[in-house]
Amino acid sequence: MSCKHEWHSQLPEDLFDKVLEMLRTFVWDIEARKPLSEAGWVSLNEDYVKKLRSINFCEIDREGMRGRIDYKNHKSLPGELLSTDEGRIFCEILRSLEIVQEIEALKNNDYEYLKAVVAGLSEMLKNARFSFWEVEEGSIPEKLRSFMLRPRWNVTAERISRSLALNLLKSIWGIDGALKGYGEANDRPIDLDLLRSVTREIEESSQWRKIISFFKSNKDLLEALGLSWYVSRKIIDREIEYLGAKLLAFEAAIKVVAERSGETINSLRERLASLSENLDNLIFEEKWGVNWNDVFRLPY
Repeated sequence: MSCKHEWHSQLPEDLFDKVLEMLRTFVWDIEARKPLSEAGWVSLNEDYVKKLRSINFCEIDREGMRGRIDYKNHKSLPGELLSTDEGRIFCEILRSLEIVQEIEALKNNDYEYLKAVVAGLSEMLKNARFSFWEVEEGSIPEKLRSFMLRPRWNVTAERISRSLALNLLKSIWGIDGALKGYGEANDRPIDLDLLRSVTREIEESSQWRKIISFFKSNKDLLEALGLSWYVSRKIIDREIEYLGAKLLAFEAAIKVVAERSGETINSLRERLASLSENLDNLIFEEKWGVNWNDVFRLPY
């Protein structure tokens, strides 16, 4: 559903305004969650019906005296329409609907579903904002503290997140292997022995064991995070900026996870909203910890 146009034309002003109305109506209807079959229709008089029938990107319902943009034939939209805000948003909505279809197709395909979740979790951990806290100064392990104070802490954090991602996937799903999206960063010199030591400090801590135990009992939350980050990457790759278009795709991810786990969408959303507080409660008795709510988070 991309919007690459094939021709240019100068539409008469009255038709141009009517077509813009159709574009706006399509966007509004989709945002109101109307089905595609009902989206974008506007009322027409006899004069408009005659004029618009000659335009190959409009769909006319003569019996109902209404018309709309033929979204299935959107590639015929002229450049003068695509250059408008209405045209740009219309195209982004169509690209988002493509993502929705792809996500919905995962519902009954366990292999592709888990593959998407894993890719999303890898993306989430790669974008994690690692920060730490301690009850008393000196509680954070010395090796970890010294690593945090290094100028290139971001390089270290990326390596730590990769290790945590592998550990998480193996602990929850028994997946053991490489992750896409993580380079080995051979051009970035780093003390590997020290890195392994620091990573062990986190992975062998009681707080990480609590995190793993929590997500084993709430696997659907982890799946919702993963699928949302998977969608986020698709949104970025397809250059979707309009908020309404983004929400369509993110909602599809939550819906698929909820349906697979047999719960309502609202219930899953409420549990996701409580995730940050629950993660904090898991480790409130620790002497030091990672701010896990900056790691296990939605992309929006």
